[in-house]
Amino acid sequence: MTTAVVVPVKDLDRAKSRMSPLLSADERRALAIILLEGVLEAVTALTHDIRKVVVTNYAPAMKLAEAFGMEVLKESRQKSESASVDHAGRVLEGEGVRAMLRVPLDLPLIEAAELAELIELADNGLPALLVPSLDGTGTNAIYRAPPTLIPSRFGPGSLALHENALRKAGLRYRVVEMASLALDLDDAGDVAELMSRQRDCPATVYLNSLGIESRLSAIAKEGA
Repeated sequence: MTTAVVVPVKDLDRAKSRMSPLLSADERRALAIILLEGVLEAVTALTHDIRKVVVTNYAPAMKLAEAFGMEVLKESRQKSESASVDHAGRVLEGEGVRAMLRVPLDLPLIEAAELAELIELADNGLPALLVPSLDGTGTNAIYRAPPTLIPSRFGPGSLALHENALRKAGLRYRVVEMASLALDLDDAGDVAELMSRQRDCPATVYLNSLGIESRLSAIAKEGA
């Protein structure tokens, strides 16, 4: 097995702070766990001969990863998502992994079929594949061969930062738009986008149970 799918998980007790106008801390944590479960389910559904890894030092995430039959790469501390992914890349490359696909934990509509398609595209020999966020500025998935090909630059404008790093290194890459990997939940606007799609998924079921539409309406009125 020379390819790894890596899911970085931070301390979910402090997750999704940008949703604080919409959800309480307990609700944000519950939503983050639901999103993580959906991503782990999609990753473990892959039938490819790959390693499936969660990188974290958050104990509940370790237990959840083990329940899904995934490997756990335990961190001594967490500095940032970029640092966590690059740490995983160095460790895995040292163990003989030739390529790594990073997938975030907050994709409510993720589908195993699109993950499989991405892995199959990667097998065509390109050193890097980038899957943009819905607004076209973030990087919702990134494939690198080898795992340490370029540093991770997750955060605002990460897609351009990753593209610039690849171009400066003279490396070929492809930007691949994938519908189920485009929407990540970071703030109230993302939640509104998810609810507008009227898609049944565990995240929407949970949000509906909270009466999320009325909360979104209240926030919209405050901003008017």
